[in-house]
Amino acid sequence: MDSPDSVSKQDLRPEERRRSKRFPLLVPISLKWVGLDGLPITVEGRAVEGSDHGGLLEISDQPPFGKEAALTNLLSRQTVMVQILSLRTTQEGAVRGLAVQFLAASARFWGAVGMEGHVNAELPSGPADSLPQSSRPSRWKSLVQFLLGRPGY
Repeated sequence: MDSPDSVSKQDLRPEERRRSKRFPLLVPISLKWVGLDGLPITVEGRAVEGSDHGGLLEISDQPPFGKEAALTNLLSRQTVMVQILSLRTTQEGAVRGLAVQFLAASARFWGAVGMEGHVNAELPSGPADSLPQSSRPSRWKSLVQFLLGRPGY
């Protein structure tokens, strides 16, 4: 039997049920996925909210929900695999952004660990194809190489 002090998960506010704390940010990103025709599609935009488990992106074109994609932080040049979750809207119905979830949690993808404030930054200089190699699960290596257009696919 539950004690009077216990609270069910359904009774908690959404922010109290989250796996990790969300924080506002402004980071330029690139999202790349494979279209229905088998060709890679790349769009650039910005992330406006982040957490250790994903983020909210403002981009011009959206991949299908459930699709996996490569998300690149254009500041750090780090790439992670994400799954497209949903479109987030305001109470009035305006689109706020595209919600994505990291396939593997990453406390450092958006910037400093435990970031509590805003992140605003400029795009780095240098060619976009000079992304450093990061450690990723080996089962995603081929998909990431294909999405990034790197040799070895």
